[in-house]
Amino acid sequence: MTQKPRRHGRRRGRGPKGRGPRTPKIKVEPLHPTAEPPDVHSFREWELGDEIQQGIANMDIEVPTAIQKLSIQPILDGKDLIAKAETGTGKTLAFGAPMMSRIDPERSTVLGLVLCPTRELAQQVGNVLQALGAPRGVRVALIVGGDPMHPQVAELRAGAQVVVGTPGRVLDLYQQRFLSFPWTEYAVLDEADKMFEIGFIDEVRKILSYLPDERQTLLFSATFPSEVLSLAREFTKSPDEVATASGLATVDAIEQHFIPVASEDRPLALTRLIEQSGRRDVFLVFCERRTDVDRLLLRMQRETFPVKALHGGYDQASRFRVMSAFRAGEVKALLATDVASRGLDVEHVTHVINYSVPREVEEYTHRIGRTGRAGRSGAAITFVTPEDRGRWGRVKNRVSWDIREMDVPERTGSRGSERGRDRSRSRERDGDREGARGRDRERETRSETADAPRRRRRRGGRGSRSGGDA
Repeated sequence: MTQKPRRHGRRRGRGPKGRGPRTPKIKVEPLHPTAEPPDVHSFREWELGDEIQQGIANMDIEVPTAIQKLSIQPILDGKDLIAKAETGTGKTLAFGAPMMSRIDPERSTVLGLVLCPTRELAQQVGNVLQALGAPRGVRVALIVGGDPMHPQVAELRAGAQVVVGTPGRVLDLYQQRFLSFPWTEYAVLDEADKMFEIGFIDEVRKILSYLPDERQTLLFSATFPSEVLSLAREFTKSPDEVATASGLATVDAIEQHFIPVASEDRPLALTRLIEQSGRRDVFLVFCERRTDVDRLLLRMQRETFPVKALHGGYDQASRFRVMSAFRAGEVKALLATDVASRGLDVEHVTHVINYSVPREVEEYTHRIGRTGRAGRSGAAITFVTPEDRGRWGRVKNRVSWDIREMDVPERTGSRGSERGRDRSRSRERDGDREGARGRDRERETRSETADAPRRRRRRGGRGSRSGGDA
């Protein structure tokens, strides 16, 4: 009898289509936010201390935002907190003010730990906490990857009471015994959804396991998908759950459109939008992957307007240079991934371009929330390729406001093109005038050369006649 050859490889399960039994999804109770913010009109209504009040005043901030009204008192009361609020509403001050008011500046140990998903966000949070803590003498150490480790270790040894950092570098310094948390009282996870989304969940679990059980844990984010909400509840004890009512306070100030466009035509559409914009308009362009950012940057660098890019593949020095130029208004368009843009708090962004369709409505609202800030209006435009029509339909159906379709801008009327044509015409006119002047000078020279012998003969004849008369 011929024996059948044995098949190698993984054995198939007995589930449908050989995929094995499916793990049932865990149903997550939705967020139970506070309905309305309390009636608070000034930071002076909270017991934050004179030094913190002075730090807030130094920032020219007078009236608390909705998320600050909802968060500050529960944190002062010692409660754990899960807070959801849209971008640009002051989440850093919401946890920073009460935490910094309770930190003891006389103790030389880490009392507060703030974890951020990106270096840019960590730097922004660190700047706010330093401004708050300076009047009280509270020291803040910025612990992020991509920077030299020795200056960060020196800040820790100098007795920093608050550490703001990214999970990878914080864990690295802990494992090298430069950082420890025996008396840490506050653990803050800022932009918690991105922390989980980009693969920091294992590092976050490890770091939180090193902290005392008696700590106060605070999670802040613009979005809380069900899996993130489940993890947030795992990290907290009987937390208060708060959220601003609208989910996106700036939506009324943002004019939203989408443009159906072929994938290969998106660079041209983006170029025309920028060319036809105002001189002071600034664009933030969201791409899905790093490779999309790099490819688009190569294409856009051919244009006359300044373009920069930002994603996780850039080293720290390059990222800080890009951010500094963008904040200084030296960049017309910044191309970025979602994760890299976390912590990008620039009020002068006038246009958000979704170069790729966001995957979820929460991601869409977070992106467009980068414009229309501080009482300004803004515009958000999404490029929809044939491949992304299904995804865009799901996003569009879940929002409660109108997103209108528009066409790819025509080349006619492009301000950039008109300026270029005007410069060309001006140069042509200048060249014509210079050429005419040159031809006139040449004719005058030839004329003078031809008339010289006649003038000499005339002068000779007049001289002989005068002599005879004498």
